[in-house]
Amino acid sequence: MPILSRRDWLRNAGMGTAVLSFAPGLLSTGLLAEEPRVPDHSRNNVSDEDEIALGNRFAAELEKESPIVSNSTIDPYLNSIVQELASKSQRPNMPYNIKLINTYDVNACSLPGGAMYCNRGLLEVVTSEDQLVATLAHEIGHVVGRHVINKIMLSFEAKALLKPVLDNLHKKNGVIEKIILEMGGAVAMLAMLHFSRQDEAQADLLGFYEMWRAGWDPHGFVKMFAMLDKIEKASGGINIPFLSDHPPTPERLAAMKHELTQVRIPSDARTDSISFHKCKAMAHFLPAPPPKPRKPQSKG
Repeated sequence: MPILSRRDWLRNAGMGTAVLSFAPGLLSTGLLAEEPRVPDHSRNNVSDEDEIALGNRFAAELEKESPIVSNSTIDPYLNSIVQELASKSQRPNMPYNIKLINTYDVNACSLPGGAMYCNRGLLEVVTSEDQLVATLAHEIGHVVGRHVINKIMLSFEAKALLKPVLDNLHKKNGVIEKIILEMGGAVAMLAMLHFSRQDEAQADLLGFYEMWRAGWDPHGFVKMFAMLDKIEKASGGINIPFLSDHPPTPERLAAMKHELTQVRIPSDARTDSISFHKCKAMAHFLPAPPPKPRKPQSKG
């Protein structure tokens, strides 16, 4: 198997070199690392203010549909991670926050503007802090790369609803909520978002460098992908939401292993913590997730 160059790896991951440049602060280190540079505006030139407003509307609808659970140990822990990662991202000024959803599905997601959700199932399946941090860094990468807002704008465009959405973003008249419901609800809309392989590869790399700058060992990405690959193979075909629209796990694993050859990892980079294991222990004391609604059986 031929040895691939840095740019070959990026090209194979679906990332053109045109969107890349040296990340701030890396030139002086003499490292070979290249970080994706995200565009300074969203599709349709949606402002940050508008993105945050839409994200708030989506969050309110999603939380009506989802079993959000609060815990005095888990909530501040997850938010401390998100704040540290976000502060080292290319969009540090968005109002990032994270809440826990009481479901055993292994997943996490992000909304326009920086609202994030971590499923209880993810917290229970990860075995070290760096695996969890890698997953959350990837989701922040989607916000930083404006992937979520762009895909949602495309969804509205496809239904000829973009203008009424933009016209009513800052009005409390129920129009936005009605449109979200007409499109199946917030959870269904997010489930139908299909990020491109380029978006997923970019979110991985953005998360990698957020994690690295924030002081965690980005080997957590390798550990996380290896763990998910193991779950995938042992699942017997059971769908894992976090993996369903992502490039094949072995491909992402190989890309992160290559990325690790391009950076110098400090000897004191974080991999695990007592706080992480306290949170995992607390997850076992959360109330049982509510039963999922049954899908109607087709007749015939």
